[in-house]
Amino acid sequence: MPKILSFLLCLSFTITSFVICIDEKEKVLKISTDAATPTGSDFTYICDPARYAKLKLDMKSFAFCDSKLPYNVRAKDLVDQMTLAEKIAQLGNNADGVARLGLPKYEWWSEALHGLSNVGPGTVFDNLVPHATSFPTVILTAASFNEKRWREIGHVDVSYRKYSVHNAI
Repeated sequence: MPKILSFLLCLSFTITSFVICIDEKEKVLKISTDAATPTGSDFTYICDPARYAKLKLDMKSFAFCDSKLPYNVRAKDLVDQMTLAEKIAQLGNNADGVARLGLPKYEWWSEALHGLSNVGPGTVFDNLVPHATSFPTVILTAASFNEKRWREIGHVDVSYRKYSVHNAI
């Protein structure tokens, strides 16, 4: 499979899980207040009609918000509407979001899949041990399509690393 196809498939899957798992009866994705939520309201899912109204965007023009469409159609619509720069901006820990599409910023660190690090609340290191294990972002790890590696990352992180903090030689 060509690398670009693998990348697009992974990006599509990630964005699908990020945006499209939404149904008006299941408000499952909690988003933070950011540039795509200018009023400071705490909406509970991205494709909330009230949220799009406050953003002054016509939600009906975004097929990725149509819960009647299959996920693959919704994901393709979202990816097709994003520029290359916007797609790339979603790959880091702090995804920039796409305000013109109503997509909020997102911090992938909140998925807790990166091991211990010297960033974020609750993890404080000193000069002797300035940081610990940090794994690639979720989308980059998923792009490997290596399920064995995913399990190994989880095992290493949960089983060993958290007990090793400040046990430097």
